[in-house]
Amino acid sequence: MRRGALVLVVAAALLAGCAAEPRPLSTVEAERLAMIRYTAYESKVLGLRARVPTPGGALVLDGRVDVAEHVGYATLRTEGRDDDASAGLLQWSLGKVAFNGKRSAAPIDPPPLEGWQLRPMQTSGSELDGVLRLLLNLGSDRPENAQLLQQSTARWTGSEDVRGKRVDVFEGPRTSGGESRLKYWVDGDGRLHRVQARMGEGQEPAVVDLVPGGAPIIVLPPLSG
Repeated sequence: MRRGALVLVVAAALLAGCAAEPRPLSTVEAERLAMIRYTAYESKVLGLRARVPTPGGALVLDGRVDVAEHVGYATLRTEGRDDDASAGLLQWSLGKVAFNGKRSAAPIDPPPLEGWQLRPMQTSGSELDGVLRLLLNLGSDRPENAQLLQQSTARWTGSEDVRGKRVDVFEGPRTSGGESRLKYWVDGDGRLHRVQARMGEGQEPAVVDLVPGGAPIIVLPPLSG
């Protein structure tokens, strides 16, 4: 075997050996994971960038979500498409989703008064609506129970850099079906930087990057009722 090939094989073996093995949460880790929804609630508005794989193409959202008032506002585009329905503005609440075909590089403030199509939020069968609901529910006015999290099936799975900051990656408690659905990228202050969710039967997960802060969202009248 040539020396170069041997070096690559050894390096691959070393990397494989250093891969983090998922393990139960420590007490400190459980306390940090228990804080993520509370720290989001304290921020109130979170900037977001999401990529949501769907059968019709991956959807990319750029905007913000108010986790205290449960409303979101973002631009939407579909990767690889340029038809009239592939991009526009999206605003949503816990029960309704509004779409406007007006294209924009960023959410328009104040939102256009006309051109919106309103529909109910789907509770199943839609990868997009699943992510929209997830975003609205990222906040809570109190921390979760850290002791119960430590006793659950939640796991630490490694550490990564997100936008230049070192964070820990946690796999959330498993669902009743036994399948883990959510992963969280959390810093030392219990602040959530990224969340990953598997929606539907697709193998590729939806990924949302989050940053604290943003302008208040002017809610469309049909969503505020």
